[in-house]
Amino acid sequence: MNIEILNKLNLLKDKISYHNLKYHTKDDPEISDFEFDNLCKQYDDIILSNPEFSFLERKAIGSEISNKFQKYNHQKPMGSLVNGFSFEDINDFIVRTYKFLSLKKEFLLEYICEPKIDGLSISLLYLNGDLMNAVTRGDGKIGEVVTENVKTISDIPHKLTGKYPKFVEIRGEIFMKKSHFEQLNKIQIENNNKIFANSRNAAAGSIRQKDVNIVKQRKLNFFAFTIGEYTEDFKFDTQVDLLRRFKEMGFIINEENYLAHNIKDIKKFYKKILIKRNNLDYEIDGLVYKVNSKILQERLGNLARAPRWAIAHKLPAEIVETTLVNIETQVGRTGALTPVGKLEPIRVGGVLVSNVSLHNEDEILRKDIRIGDTIKIQRAGDVIPQVVGVVKEKRAKDSIVYFAPNHCPSCNSITFKPVGEAVRRCLSGINCPAQTVEKLKHFVSKNAFNIDGLGEKLIEMLFNEDIIKDFADIFAIEKHKDKLEKKVGLGKLSVSNLLNSIESKRKITFDKLIYALGIRQVGETNSKLLALHYNTFENFRVEMVKAKDKTSNSFQELVSIDQIGESIAEDLVLYFNTNSNLIIFDKILNYITIENIKKKSVISPYTDKVIVLTGTLNSMSRDEAKQNLQNLGAKVSSTVSKNTDFLIIGDQPGGKAKKAKELNIPIVSEEEWVEIIQKFND
Repeated sequence: MNIEILNKLNLLKDKISYHNLKYHTKDDPEISDFEFDNLCKQYDDIILSNPEFSFLERKAIGSEISNKFQKYNHQKPMGSLVNGFSFEDINDFIVRTYKFLSLKKEFLLEYICEPKIDGLSISLLYLNGDLMNAVTRGDGKIGEVVTENVKTISDIPHKLTGKYPKFVEIRGEIFMKKSHFEQLNKIQIENNNKIFANSRNAAAGSIRQKDVNIVKQRKLNFFAFTIGEYTEDFKFDTQVDLLRRFKEMGFIINEENYLAHNIKDIKKFYKKILIKRNNLDYEIDGLVYKVNSKILQERLGNLARAPRWAIAHKLPAEIVETTLVNIETQVGRTGALTPVGKLEPIRVGGVLVSNVSLHNEDEILRKDIRIGDTIKIQRAGDVIPQVVGVVKEKRAKDSIVYFAPNHCPSCNSITFKPVGEAVRRCLSGINCPAQTVEKLKHFVSKNAFNIDGLGEKLIEMLFNEDIIKDFADIFAIEKHKDKLEKKVGLGKLSVSNLLNSIESKRKITFDKLIYALGIRQVGETNSKLLALHYNTFENFRVEMVKAKDKTSNSFQELVSIDQIGESIAEDLVLYFNTNSNLIIFDKILNYITIENIKKKSVISPYTDKVIVLTGTLNSMSRDEAKQNLQNLGAKVSSTVSKNTDFLIIGDQPGGKAKKAKELNIPIVSEEEWVEIIQKFND
């Protein structure tokens, strides 16, 4: 088995599971659909190219179920669809269908083409025409019963009309129209409530409300498009026939549906919807093509998680034009100056946007972006929109060229852009209000101190009112309790919850503390590596002071740590040798307790040894080799220095082997250390 491929699959699987949870269960996505689809495609393509891993095919649909509602086992699973990203993929689907059914090319196969609504999948169970249950898709097998909430939607009949079967399970999509979504977010802003990222999340969040009165206030709609279980008295021959029956029973179907007979017809439908896309009053995240015949659908059957008789065709990222009203400069926690474009608000990719990232001054110059320009923007792999280009034929004569500020817009200090770097910075550190605010936001964020209730807007308010000026002030906030309780939007309960949250976070692990400080170039991974290497914070702090001298053993030890290069080392040393940082840090120590990371007790020839790998390994991937060494208690480094204890070499070792010989560092062959691993594991 190829371990490197297995590692890639496991990494992708973890990412897919995480974003599934954020999207389906928490209704709070961190990435766009486009980016999520790419993760899934990468995973599926690896398995397609490596059939020996077919047992790892994705089968899970949606995500885990929350505990807010009663559970329901779907008698017929609610599957997903295979994605196609090009007409080549769609043509392959058609070829596969003909081949599976052993059809001749002359056979005229019909396809029903439908817009793929970006909403919440729901299953409606009717007994004798009465709505008995409404169940979310959940993980495809088990959903949540949300009947009372669904009954507030006028598009969903409580009693079927016309001729209906004894039992039928109607499936479709609950969604929120674009116009209603804008109204909802306007109300959310006015009431200082959470703003929904897009209409899909607004619909899903509404259906999962425990208070049915809240759902009544939200304007939701429903399109019926498929069927689950049903009794024998329900007859239909095609998907077109099924949609007709839905209308007769009182449901609304999508009037954009289209019957195609070949790839040429499908392309015609695709082009038509692409043109109409912006004018539709609902969001779509693609198109769906289904074999029309019910008999052929049954013959084609299903794959592990999707029907063979249907495919989803992803649409390209939506590109729209709007006016760049202004360019403002934001200052980040490390002093980086980032130009942000202020737009004439416009809807793109399901979201009303008014800002766009312009990255840096070099990017603005390269694309020749000017204030007043008509620009094309899109939301694709990034949740934040990006500029595709400038419509220069629409450029006004009074458009304004952007010049990066020579002085910080927050503290008026001189800015500096190093030669060869793209980013301009304010170098005044904690003396810059904007940097301090951003550092405070980072300090309380999820992967740092994780203080619930202390959001970005509250941080800004507390900073502007001189209640919180540095990290330590957060833990001394109780002395402002009376003042806080009188603030609009807070009150006694909110303040009490906030104080309890802060109180519960007075202990923090060594690695999370390093991360929380917001040191430039030091993220979660590097923080953990540092914590594991130096064992205690006291030792780490002493070594950082000593490392100010680049010729010292302390600096050489720092740069010998895997992934800690000289540039990162310099930022660490600068932070812990800057007096203003140390004053603030010493104040924090009066309020918190630092817990060291507990390392596994491992005794092996490599315990606490600094190991460097070089050359091509034959028995395993480089990542697996590092993991094995760390399991044996070793500290893996990427650089050979006098602090290196062993060099493990594979084929074609290169310059590291030469340097190791010069420094008299023991060299171990791949075969030797693999033998040691096997003995240790035995």
